[in-house]
Amino acid sequence: MSESAVVTPELAPQPGLFARFMGIITSPKATFEAVVRNPKWVGMLALICVLSAASQFALTATERGRAAALEFQVKKMEQMGVTVTDEMYTRMQQQQNSPIAKVFGLIAVFVFFPLFVLLISAILYAVFNAIMGGTANFKQIVAVLTHAWVVLAVAGVLGSALNMARGTMETSVANLGMLLPMLPEGSFAGNLAGSIDLFRIWFIIVLAIGLGVLYKRKTSNVAIGLFSVYAVFALCISYFFRAKG
Repeated sequence: MSESAVVTPELAPQPGLFARFMGIITSPKATFEAVVRNPKWVGMLALICVLSAASQFALTATERGRAAALEFQVKKMEQMGVTVTDEMYTRMQQQQNSPIAKVFGLIAVFVFFPLFVLLISAILYAVFNAIMGGTANFKQIVAVLTHAWVVLAVAGVLGSALNMARGTMETSVANLGMLLPMLPEGSFAGNLAGSIDLFRIWFIIVLAIGLGVLYKRKTSNVAIGLFSVYAVFALCISYFFRAKG
């Protein structure tokens, strides 16, 4: 009787880049188990940067997209209490159409986004290792965070496509403010609903799954901590915009 081959977790074949990308969406826990065993993250980070840059370029490549981006920028400045004069508007329009600004915007994605990922990873490392006594290495944390970011990359691609089709620009295409149009615009409740993004909630859940796998903790306990931080952030943003009127 022939012996059947037994594949141990350590020797199990590692999924490729695109398999991991789809796995985060369809089967995050199993994907994170593979990522924790073999914490590759450079390829995934590069793919996310490419998707983000492509979404940004596609939106600003057309006159309609540039107009929507400019109006969105003006709207946000006015929400923060800045009065946009005709002179400021013209200058912003000229800067937006500058080839240098477009190139800088694309380069910034590949420079500042990786730095941001490393910064958030350092914070997670400090919380889960230094404070909570975890033993994961920094490379594993970066890998988990980078793979969880797939959710936000997908949100960016979908958002760019919808914004181009509508000729408008929103920070999110799936926030509670859009699902609850009966809330008064500019009210605290309206601002709070607008600051709650369904894709970010999905991202937090996926990140909680990844950190749970990495530190062998219950996903629910990790998610409670992450959602608590997100709730404080959403309340602060809502209060800020409410104070600005």
